Amino acid sequence: MDYTLLDLESLLRKVGRGVVFYAHDGAAPTVGNPSRWDFVSPLDLAVLGDTEGDITFVANATVADLTLPEIAGDAIFESTYTGENPQLAIPLYLADPDILDIVSPIGAPGAGHIRVQEVSERTVVVFPEALFRKTDGTYATLSHVGGVFLLDGAPLTSAQQTLLNMTIWLWRGYFMRPDRALLGGHGNDGKNIQTVNFNVMMHPDLPDGQRLYTVGDPTTTANGSINIGGAS
Repeated sequence: MDYTLLDLESLLRKVGRGVVFYAHDGAAPTVGNPSRWDFVSPLDLAVLGDTEGDITFVANATVADLTLPEIAGDAIFESTYTGENPQLAIPLYLADPDILDIVSPIGAPGAGHIRVQEVSERTVVVFPEALFRKTDGTYATLSHVGGVFLLDGAPLTSAQQTLLNMTIWLWRGYFMRPDRALLGGHGNDGKNIQTVNFNVMMHPDLPDGQRLYTVGDPTTTANGSINIGGAS
């Protein structure tokens, strides 16, 4: 058996800026109504908005440990992974009023109902922005055709595939209403950026092991062969 070091010259050490997309029903001529993907229709995605800062995904995993303190102190003899309660934090520019109903937990920019409301469920995907960048500095269109991801109609390169493998697909969840601020500052002090939190929920229709989220290309066998092109 051989043990070799990493090839440090080919090792990816940074991913760069992220871009956030949300699923919609495709009903309108350009972008339809925000929705939770139904696992049957094609997964139509649109950009949520402009961000500045770190997009942070926190898994909030929990593990139950079994110890024998009277015999071995705090040493762990057995551990059970009990699941995760993930949350995505997005530093989003909120100066666009069209965003407010999307990032609302009830799908409306206002609040105050006579009865409690069910949350408006969404599907959110986070891509590395570098995946879309071409060598000439412009940006390509990512598409999914015949079960394969393409950039401007061309197959992904090895480097682009690596970036695709860094994507996070949050299949079901809801936004927490962000704080609002009317900033009186000038220059950078006037940037209307607030952190928008997306709480992830279990999706009942996704394959076991992918019900909360999927990392990388969801169409691969390892990720459950999820058909984002829609069921035939």
